[in-house]
Amino acid sequence: MSITVLSFVIRYCLLPLLLVPLLSKSLYIITLISGYTGIEDFSALQVVANDAGLYAVIIGLFYLSLLAFVPYFVAVLLRLLASVLLCIYLVDYFVIVNFNAHLLFSDVFKYASYSLRYTQQTYQDQPLLLVLIIIAGGSYLLLLLTGVKVIGNKIHSAYVITILVLIGSTTLIHGQQSYVHAWVFKNVIDYNLTALSESRAYSKPFIEQLKFEEPYSCAEKSAKNPNVIVLMVESLSSYQSDFFSGVHDWTPHLDNIARQNTAYQQFYANGFTTEDGEISLLTGRLPIPKPASLTAGGGTSFAGFFDLPDTLPKILKARDYQTNFLTTADLSFSNTGAWLASIGFDYIEGHEHPYYDQWPRYHFSAAPDEALLQRINAVVEQDMAAGKRSFTFAKTVSTHHPFVDPQSNIKSEEAAFRYADRQIGQFYEGLKASGYFEHGLLIIVGDHHAMVPLKEPEIQRFGVQRAGSRVPLIIADGSEVARNINDLYQQTDVYNGLKYLGREQSCQSPWLGNVFGYGAWTAQYIAHRRGDNRDIISVFSGQHNVRIKLDGDKTKVVGQNALSDKINQRLVDKINATRISVKASAKE
Repeated sequence: MSITVLSFVIRYCLLPLLLVPLLSKSLYIITLISGYTGIEDFSALQVVANDAGLYAVIIGLFYLSLLAFVPYFVAVLLRLLASVLLCIYLVDYFVIVNFNAHLLFSDVFKYASYSLRYTQQTYQDQPLLLVLIIIAGGSYLLLLLTGVKVIGNKIHSAYVITILVLIGSTTLIHGQQSYVHAWVFKNVIDYNLTALSESRAYSKPFIEQLKFEEPYSCAEKSAKNPNVIVLMVESLSSYQSDFFSGVHDWTPHLDNIARQNTAYQQFYANGFTTEDGEISLLTGRLPIPKPASLTAGGGTSFAGFFDLPDTLPKILKARDYQTNFLTTADLSFSNTGAWLASIGFDYIEGHEHPYYDQWPRYHFSAAPDEALLQRINAVVEQDMAAGKRSFTFAKTVSTHHPFVDPQSNIKSEEAAFRYADRQIGQFYEGLKASGYFEHGLLIIVGDHHAMVPLKEPEIQRFGVQRAGSRVPLIIADGSEVARNINDLYQQTDVYNGLKYLGREQSCQSPWLGNVFGYGAWTAQYIAHRRGDNRDIISVFSGQHNVRIKLDGDKTKVVGQNALSDKINQRLVDKINATRISVKASAKE
């Protein structure tokens, strides 16, 4: 009976079932984009058209394996190959749903070890989905090994017509590269081929001939040694704040803190991941990996950024600061714990701390932000009671995709950020009441733009290239002297400002400013490593935007801009020199 049922499924249900992921992905993407941007005139046909070639190959391989004259072992091999391609397609779909990004094959090295745990944590409240996956997997295994063949002209015709329609659909692809979300329409193979140039290495002669020196200038300043808390808020983006964008009003408490202190209206993340934010804020390096480094856009996390000599923890430790890193996340993810130790933190704490044992856990095994903020208070008070100056870097988690509000358990981006906003507001008021600001600073900063499609209002206000990198920065010192800074700053400028704590001099370059300069010490150029197009680095200078395509020796400016050829080449030289300077270490 089971063979009879399986034969029926293969002959009459396999083709429609194979088409389900294609149709599902098309509807998901179009709903996602229209839901965030308000644009409803993009057709799901574009997703179908871009995926049609790959899908024609998948269905064609299955069809060939079902023909009567194909030997059994050949049929199994054909189905295995089709299964691999289908699996890649499904994983890419999963990555789009969870991270608003395509799967890069090189990312497998980075995320494979944690993917099962992340999936379990994210979908633990959907046991039916797990059951369906197990059933589908078992049935699929039977399909691979069965000897059932296609019979009947109608079935043959259905496969042939479907394959021809898919091939014909590829002619409907529109040249939409100017559309901000055009990357999402590409199929996973095309996307990887486009981004492949990022991994292209520099030749030895090119490295030897490249000459780039970055000029630095220095200025006198007052020497201060405050306690410092850097609160890096997961996915905190300008569009969530009425004060920083006027798009949404999800962060009223954060906005009040901004209005009472120093707020940076044109502040940019240097990358698109949390790791990029940590590298920028703690080392002052641009988070641009070396070619073929297998780092995010590659694989091994933090590759090339281990054991750096002039990190904030090492610099401040030499000035008698106690340096702490606190998070509720799992520090094994992305090799974060090992990297933090290599850059010199005195104390590193993650989700394993006993303090979090009585708290509920969410993605990355993290307790909610409320627990983290309470823990920060305890650690800072302990340092101050011991007479130590304290530098504490804390990373929140509750606002990470899939955006679960820990209080209501509702999956909603707005609810998750309103929750985090309330906790940050209470944390700030607690610091004020404790007298922390008499000798302390609180720096609140986003790690990267949330991994969701750009909204039409933020595109209109910030522009297509800049909207995806805008994050809030607030520096609170308790003085309640409002400063609204409109000059361009970036995450590496936070590093550079903190680097000179306790010093009477501060230095900067065209690529590295100082957030405490309030306009006098702004960088001339800001670089952003993009998540939508991994092979592109965006550079912002004044009102000018430049796109640099990574391609080894052939790295170049693409598209039009108003800067001179000489300046454009200077920008390319900087990016090349940055990537070439990234060195591997034994700990990677």
